[in-house]
Amino acid sequence: MNINQKKCILLVFIFLLTACAKQEQAPPPAPTSLPPTAALIQPTDQPTESPTEAPTEVPTEIPTEVPPNTSPSLFRALKKSEIDPLASNIQDAIFGKAMDGFIANRNIIEYRIIASEVFPSSDGTLIAEFYYNVRTTDTSWLVDGGTQADNNWIQNKCNRFDFVNTENEFQLKNRRTCN
Repeated sequence: MNINQKKCILLVFIFLLTACAKQEQAPPPAPTSLPPTAALIQPTDQPTESPTEAPTEVPTEIPTEVPPNTSPSLFRALKKSEIDPLASNIQDAIFGKAMDGFIANRNIIEYRIIASEVFPSSDGTLIAEFYYNVRTTDTSWLVDGGTQADNNWIQNKCNRFDFVNTENEFQLKNRRTCN
């Protein structure tokens, strides 16, 4: 069997496994403090004053875009209707959408996914792992790994996520550095 056949078989297995699995409610996350950027994004009471211009400070950690009314552990999700059912790298589409958001917000200049993989964890859940390079002038992207290179590139970054299949969407949750 060549590597493409193995990938297809793995994808079909993962698809069948997730399609046939009984959906259970995830336990609520343990209470933790939110990262400063997530705390700023959470909904608040209606403002009584007109908005003021946001400060132009450089963030001290990698920003995580958190949609309102969702768990801060959610990195990004794609509705199942947004994904081609025959797509072989659903995880790349979700990760790419998040990284494109960082480009749109000018947190990074560009990125390149070097490799990605989805594999089962010891507790039966799925893990998505990404090796990538990111071009940015924000040195906080070096905090969780990677090597500074020429032209503002940070190479060999690696992040792991829980790869979750809900009734309506695929999600990347609980971002962490690879071991």
